[in-house]
Amino acid sequence: MPKVSMARLSLPLVILGLQCAAVFSFSVSSTPSQVINGIGASGAWWPNDVFNFPESVREQVAELLFGSSGAGLTSYRYNVGAGGSGVSNPTRAPQTFYVSPGVYNWSADAAGVYFLQKAAQHNVPQLTAFVNSAPPAMTSNGRACGGNLVDAQIPAFAKYLADVIAHFRDQGIRFTHVSPMNEPDDTFGSCGQEGMQVTPQQRANVVNTLRAALDSAGLQSVGIMADESSSTGNFLPEASQWIPQVNKGALAAVSHHQYGFNNDATVAQLGSVGRSLSGVSTWFTEICCFKAASSSQQSNPAAPLTYGSTYEPTMIGALQLGQLVYQSFTQAQDAHFDFWTALSNGLGCAPLNNPSCVTNANSNGWNDGLIYYDPSYASNHNTAIYQTKRLFLMKHFANFIWLGSTRVTVTGLPSNVFGMAFKAPSSQSTPVGSARASLVLMNMGNSAVSVQPSQASGLGNFVGGAVTSPSVDWQTFGASSSVSLPALSITTLLFN
Repeated sequence: MPKVSMARLSLPLVILGLQCAAVFSFSVSSTPSQVINGIGASGAWWPNDVFNFPESVREQVAELLFGSSGAGLTSYRYNVGAGGSGVSNPTRAPQTFYVSPGVYNWSADAAGVYFLQKAAQHNVPQLTAFVNSAPPAMTSNGRACGGNLVDAQIPAFAKYLADVIAHFRDQGIRFTHVSPMNEPDDTFGSCGQEGMQVTPQQRANVVNTLRAALDSAGLQSVGIMADESSSTGNFLPEASQWIPQVNKGALAAVSHHQYGFNNDATVAQLGSVGRSLSGVSTWFTEICCFKAASSSQQSNPAAPLTYGSTYEPTMIGALQLGQLVYQSFTQAQDAHFDFWTALSNGLGCAPLNNPSCVTNANSNGWNDGLIYYDPSYASNHNTAIYQTKRLFLMKHFANFIWLGSTRVTVTGLPSNVFGMAFKAPSSQSTPVGSARASLVLMNMGNSAVSVQPSQASGLGNFVGGAVTSPSVDWQTFGASSSVSLPALSITTLLFN
């Protein structure tokens, strides 16, 4: 094998509380890895609530998610609703455009469409139309949950999705991708949300038929992703049953979730299998609801995670998400990352009774939002919104992992510092000036770390960066000879 040239970086590690400083060095490879094309979140199901808020609050939410002063997300997933027939939670029952074959009510889902329009107005570059269930007329039980997609209805389902996407194209909103199924092993029979089963034997037919329908509608540029498996435990044994049956060129990305919270080796296998079978990139398109797998590790954001209830709005919760993004990009080598719901009412507390509860962790809420709102807003009229540190962590990723940038491997960092580097194909405008490379450093430890950016010569000249820490939501800084990475922080260094 040819030798890989490496840019060597020697950086001092400052261990607080000791009289001496350990010195370490790390390396940034010159060998390119995957190309990144989006960081985002979804519009399920919070628009059904937040659409009832004052217009000024809705505008604020849109700016926080999509605007230059907010997170600046580069991906947004719009939920194409099925009408919610049978769903027990009204918020999780988005209206459907479907009336009958070829007949649509385009005034439906005003709440979801409002925020889709805001994403488009803010020029969010990746817009995905994703489906939890087909319209009830196309499912085995005539409901939007608990049933299966009917084989004979697959052509009608494909035509329906193509019609929806064509309608929005004509309205000036161009979807870049469509996802026709969600966690398809599950019928969602408890009906807490929309969902339908799509068997492995059906999945290639759905993708191929939808590809033909999109092409017939002049929507060749719209890519199809599948199958949004909930975990590696579902994806790995089933991938070979459907991906090889997909027509060449029909699939734009293999999409997956990660609710098994698997180890690095298993996650790497998921990415490798997905790409080798399909010939296209893998995308991580949904995750939420994580907490430390061991209660004794709740204050360690690098500890293994599991699924469960916890509201953690601090840097602990932010860096737990950072751990998942890091694993997605460095182990699965995914090309894209989406969090689940951009907003949530899962605070687990009553902010009008206890205003400080929104900034403190509790075991009753859920880590399923970047921004939160009061679940009792309809009765107490509290339409305040509450930002978490996760929102600002996502701002680092969305602002500094540019679309079309290439990841390069970072090695040699101490175990409590997670680092990723990215090189853009052209100069990018940032809050601190033009940049062509970024070095994202997450300090998971309880001590600060000092770095000397001038030694990162392989990335270019240091121009400044941004930091989010327990005491700072988002702060930019200029070039200097040394940068301190605060304890429990994310810091992005920019180079030109």
